[in-house]
Amino acid sequence: MLLLFASIFAYLATLLTNIWLVVVVLKTVSLLSLGFFIFLGYVYWLLEKDDKGIQRQFWSLLIEHLKWDGRGKALDIGTGSGPIAILLALRYPSSVVKGVDYWGEPWTYSRQKCERNADLEGVSDRVSFERASAVDLPFGNGEFDAVLSNFVFHAIRVKDRTQLIAEALRVLRYGGSFAFQDLFNDEFYSEDFLDVIKSWELREVNFADSSDYISTPMALKLKHMTGGSGILFGIK
Repeated sequence: MLLLFASIFAYLATLLTNIWLVVVVLKTVSLLSLGFFIFLGYVYWLLEKDDKGIQRQFWSLLIEHLKWDGRGKALDIGTGSGPIAILLALRYPSSVVKGVDYWGEPWTYSRQKCERNADLEGVSDRVSFERASAVDLPFGNGEFDAVLSNFVFHAIRVKDRTQLIAEALRVLRYGGSFAFQDLFNDEFYSEDFLDVIKSWELREVNFADSSDYISTPMALKLKHMTGGSGILFGIK
């Protein structure tokens, strides 16, 4: 909404001056702000337009690459409003799922929203949420049987994002399954990040470009959108 307000404010400001250069600059700012506002609205619509929207396809794609039998405990890092944790619990009736997120202020509201969503889907007895940072997860080594994360690591400000993957794998038991979807093909990661992960001598490490499975509109293929996304998955 700030972009829309900026566009309106810049246009109204043109009515207060007769200096042509100032008018040109203000109109340019107004048009650019309005254009970017419309673009972001279009992107949001693409992601949320229906139950088979792009965002839901990415959720399903991540879960499909998790090589897990659904028994035991799973951790969803950066759960947001809890959709992946809930979908995982729905897919695996014997599972217990923990969703963590740093959220923000007031974080209690975000947690309540997750809990409400889980209750609406009838899985609140097997899904729980708590506030935690992906940089330092408040769990013991090997506590979970499966760990996954969806488009989270790139948004965390750390020098080396492979540290986030290492921390996620720390809480995964030996033989446990992992699946991480992120902008691995973008500048957030070094070109040799996959070689670095493989050097950790995990039992199995695989990588797939998300675009091989999901056809996304051009607007989502731009830099820092979903165009550079991929899935890192395997067994510890």
